[in-house]
Amino acid sequence: MASHLLPLYPDKRVFVVESEKQPSCSTFITDGLWIATGGKNGCFNAQAVKVLAGRDVILMPDLGATSEWQEKVSMLRPICCSVSVSSVLEDVATDEQRKQGLDIADFLLMKDTPQMILQRMIDKNPVLQKLIDELDLVLVDES
Repeated sequence: MASHLLPLYPDKRVFVVESEKQPSCSTFITDGLWIATGGKNGCFNAQAVKVLAGRDVILMPDLGATSEWQEKVSMLRPICCSVSVSSVLEDVATDEQRKQGLDIADFLLMKDTPQMILQRMIDKNPVLQKLIDELDLVLVDES
């Protein structure tokens, strides 16, 4: 775990990711520190996580690894102020994205697909989904 910034920002929450791509995450989400484990299991062990003592921690697993990371909570709970596992990627991912095992950095750097744009439109106006269903409309990708 890259932990050199933790002492400099003792009050910031910590986002833990698998990949060393965390600097790209900090560009988009600035209200916390981003550290990496160096892989799904990486240095995710009792000794390494001691640097997170007293911190609010949010685990951000890659797609497909959420349940494995949920098991890590019991290791962190005794030393951290709070620990949670984000399911945001699992909540928004397509089947193809799940197959690819994308991570938070992949999503933050991704160009919006037509499906993503349509979903945001539906989220803002749920009646749009009813219109799509009633008229049997399909999304056509013109690329």
